[in-house]
Amino acid sequence: MDFRLPADVLEYRDFVREFARKEIYPSAERRDREQIWDPALWKKMGEVGLLGLPIPEEYGGQGGSCLLTSVATEAFAQGSSDGGLTLAWGAHSIIGAMPIVLCGTEEQKRKYLPGIASGEKVAGLGLTEPGSGSDAAGSMQTRAVRSGDSYILNGSKMFITNGPIGDVFVVMAVTDKDRGAMGISVFIVEKTFPGFKTGRKLEKMGMRTSLTSELIFEDMVVPQENRISRENSGFARVGRATLEWERTVLVASSLGSMQSMLDQAVRYAQERMQFQRPIIDFQAVQQKIALARCKLDAARLLIYRSALKKDAGEAAPLECSLAKLYTTEAVNAVAYDLGQIFGGYGYIHEYPVERAYRDARLGTIGAGTSEVMRSIIAANLQNIETGP
Repeated sequence: MDFRLPADVLEYRDFVREFARKEIYPSAERRDREQIWDPALWKKMGEVGLLGLPIPEEYGGQGGSCLLTSVATEAFAQGSSDGGLTLAWGAHSIIGAMPIVLCGTEEQKRKYLPGIASGEKVAGLGLTEPGSGSDAAGSMQTRAVRSGDSYILNGSKMFITNGPIGDVFVVMAVTDKDRGAMGISVFIVEKTFPGFKTGRKLEKMGMRTSLTSELIFEDMVVPQENRISRENSGFARVGRATLEWERTVLVASSLGSMQSMLDQAVRYAQERMQFQRPIIDFQAVQQKIALARCKLDAARLLIYRSALKKDAGEAAPLECSLAKLYTTEAVNAVAYDLGQIFGGYGYIHEYPVERAYRDARLGTIGAGTSEVMRSIIAANLQNIETGP
């Protein structure tokens, strides 16, 4: 095993981290407080190629691998201390774009991917509904009925990142209610389609620099050519392929958050004096720092392993579930423990560790809860032969 990242990946990591530190971090606290998604920052991200990082070059992107995109996500989160904007980027370039990259037709790729890669069009995914979360397929209520050369969509999607500002959404809908998960199709939906509207902006505990809302479809007409993959194959083909990218790349932001919190905690512990000495001299503080570093390194290896498997063209349901479960649980624990080092200051809004604590909470819920991840892991282990 070679645990070293390639030189070009390390170089790009440093570039992204410095870009985020210079351009994103200075306004992160204000934008979080005011719940602002800043289109000017989005434009800058597009200009340096971040918004189209995993999109192939022939469609205007950078052609980045899953590993490179994961490392860049980690670096962006570390440099920016802005979980919300990192999430908006991931919803755009991973769960918004990758279904088209992985399963779309050539015509769909050429029509939609260049605008997504440049940031001219903001993308997102419509899967979760008001009444369906963990059982996204079995409880889905959004319906798509064939009508000539089009489909008529009715229903709604809930908790949609980029909902209020999105232009293009990949939306899942039931096309055969008698087939369960095998009766779901996937469509590319534009906000300009008649019958499309967004609900109110949702007020969130964390990730407040990304905007979230409900998507509502009322007799919305979607051309047949906007269906991704075959009818009734959406969840099995498009959903699973995309979720493995989501549970690897988007979760990599937690690595950057942990690294940022760890760096801040060490500096603060070296400077903070109590009982006539810096608090880093106390074993209780050292223990929190040491355990945080252990969790970070373990999570990083799990994320990178999942990314490398995706780059090898292999399915990674077990690897990405292990990575997501451990990493998202770890970032919550690290945020709590390192927040203790800051004492009362860790409870004050302008300290980044307070923001990181709130942002971390979403990790164990979105893209499959921790409970669902445990079920997936257990199901995969039942198919693996064990020794005596």
